Amino acid sequence: MIVQVIILTVFGGFLVLFLLLIGLLYKTSQTLLNQNKELINQKSEIELSLKKLDDAYLNTVFALSNAVDARDPYTAGHSERVSKISMLLSRELKLSEETLEILEYAGLFHDIGKMGIPDHILNKSGKLTDEEYEVIKKHPDIGINILSNVDFLAKALPIIRHHYEKYSGNGYPCGIKGEEVPLGSLIIAIADTYDAMTMDRPYRQLFSHDAAVAEIQKHSGTQFDNKLVDVFMKIESSIKNIN
Repeated sequence: MIVQVIILTVFGGFLVLFLLLIGLLYKTSQTLLNQNKELINQKSEIELSLKKLDDAYLNTVFALSNAVDARDPYTAGHSERVSKISMLLSRELKLSEETLEILEYAGLFHDIGKMGIPDHILNKSGKLTDEEYEVIKKHPDIGINILSNVDFLAKALPIIRHHYEKYSGNGYPCGIKGEEVPLGSLIIAIADTYDAMTMDRPYRQLFSHDAAVAEIQKHSGTQFDNKLVDVFMKIESSIKNIN
């Protein structure tokens, strides 16, 4: 009888401890559940804030890009088209999403340094003098100085600086050649040249699409990377429809 009482007492003690443990675990799980819900809400708020920040960045990018093009009525929309053509070439090359984003910004800002070039040189209808051409050649570095404190454009800066380099090494500002030139710069060089040729200018009429494509081909391996020209030729019909 005594043994049975002891067993029941011990069993009762274990049962109480078990119930207390279950209660503690339940309260803990509810606390964790509530904390998890709060973290999810905070995560959603952070993601929304980041999206708003990204949208603000993009709006700033487009506004500044349009400000560059607005300096010359003949180049309206040029930077945006260069960005779009660069993106087409990059997708055909199957570059990473991060690289695509960097190139999008670089295309939009490739000519921002022209904001520091005097109008009488930038919009001159005749041939530039040697001195005037030297001033024009400064615009990539002017662009870098303008954008140097914008953190989210840091990876786009080398691409912007070197987009007037030539594959053969006869470009500016550094005269580098071949694989020394950033891939993004070589891509933008083709996009920029094609779009510039297919726009009316005060000193010449626009090229037709076919004539512009022929010029790109003509300078393959010299002004442009021949492999990128091959990619350009594969998608030239899509490029023709960009506006």
